[in-house]
Amino acid sequence: MQGCVLIQKGPDFKFRVSKPGKSVDSTDLNDFIIHEKLGTAAPYITGSAQVPAWSNVLIPFGRTYAQPALILLKPGNVVAYQTQFEARIQSNMSSMRIYNHTGTSRYVTYYVYWNSIGG
Repeated sequence: MQGCVLIQKGPDFKFRVSKPGKSVDSTDLNDFIIHEKLGTAAPYITGSAQVPAWSNVLIPFGRTYAQPALILLKPGNVVAYQTQFEARIQSNMSSMRIYNHTGTSRYVTYYVYWNSIGG
């Protein structure tokens, strides 16, 4: 597949950004700016949760790690604005809370990437 960005959910999770003119399906790591095997932002957990209106949900990571490098949120059927949805890592670093600051319950997909440089 010719393309420059690939996000694939599930047990064979992938997050890739290829260099211009290169395919995200390439087996050559030199063809990528970001790749889950390059040790920059390594994918850790992805999933979805129903977040009630004006409320929040707790998402356990299952392990304790250093602070994530990146968290992406995608609410269903709406453009995500920072003032509407947010994710906060809990002080023990083993879970996060997704907050819904709107009056509508939303199904939210989340992606968490850990900074894996040097680790």
